[in-house]
Amino acid sequence: MQIALFNLMAMHHPAQTPAEVLADTVENVRLAESLGFDAAWFAEHHFSNASVCPSPLLMVAHCAAVTQRIALGPAVVVLPLNNPLRIVQELGMLDALTGGRLVLGLGTGHQPHEFRSFGVDIAQRTALLHEGWDILEQGLTTGRVAHDGLHIKVPPVPLAATPGRMPPLFLAGGDAGLLERAARSGATPLVGQGFRTAQMTVKSVEPIRSAFARAGIAADRMPLGLQRYVFVTDDKDEARAAARGLLQMGRILQNLRLPDPPRDGVHLRDLPLDNEPDEAWLLENCPIGGIDHVLRVLGEDLRLLRPTHMSLYAGFTTLPRRAVLRALERLGQQVLPFLRHGAIGGPANSGAAPPCPRRLSPNMQG
Repeated sequence: MQIALFNLMAMHHPAQTPAEVLADTVENVRLAESLGFDAAWFAEHHFSNASVCPSPLLMVAHCAAVTQRIALGPAVVVLPLNNPLRIVQELGMLDALTGGRLVLGLGTGHQPHEFRSFGVDIAQRTALLHEGWDILEQGLTTGRVAHDGLHIKVPPVPLAATPGRMPPLFLAGGDAGLLERAARSGATPLVGQGFRTAQMTVKSVEPIRSAFARAGIAADRMPLGLQRYVFVTDDKDEARAAARGLLQMGRILQNLRLPDPPRDGVHLRDLPLDNEPDEAWLLENCPIGGIDHVLRVLGEDLRLLRPTHMSLYAGFTTLPRRAVLRALERLGQQVLPFLRHGAIGGPANSGAAPPCPRRLSPNMQG
């Protein structure tokens, strides 16, 4: 089991600055390395306070200089919004700068306002990812690119920085063809659980298992990455604040799927969604609270979903910085050993969780 720290880099309120968010992220990554996390992920988003990071590769470059062991990567590069010929060169550079610590997440993207602002047809995102993926594979493994596709054309060109191999690869996306390609490429599919319990997530993993089976990968050999919003605290007030932060994050990320997300400048409006879960449901069914409760919830993830990679995010609250750092430290000290060795810290939840509203089971992938 690999355990990663996820960094969305949200700006939670107007008084917070991008510089503060980015500085806190760098501190989190350095702390994660000292706690034994295997990797740190950085999101790519544009034009809203949901994330102040339009370039996860810049974050990888910066954090490479202040860390030594931890793997670093984008989760994900939204390849349809980027020039793959530039990205392949930057990835080659980053492999050298990190000393081979680069990991790579790719995704199609899903926010209509981002595609509209970049002038990219969102209907072509899957095809664009396929062609961009071709270019990355060519360039990173051979040091040359030549591509004559429907959407992208690159005349034969050599690359100066190339590792001669692909970095460990992860895919965020549900397209069957992309999933089959991921299976053939040895990539790990990433699934964001959001509010969903393990029992709810089983259904969303079934199409992934089917795609991998079509590519010849049996269910018991399929890798799986889960992204979990986790906050460890014995303080009941902090736990309630974290649950409210998770609900706010779910509202924002779900509204970003709208053609015109409601916002004031870059700040998205916190508008309730239909049939959203209440605070009590979130505290009962999400990994927020004391360590026994958190391990019970994550234990169900391990038992039902059998992940090979978990990406954990504790920065989704509006709590003071010191509370977030305490929660991150407890993730490293108490949750990581459990995930690595499966030592259940609380009784397994064998009963079905109360149903969460279907609209509010968002895939809160960064």
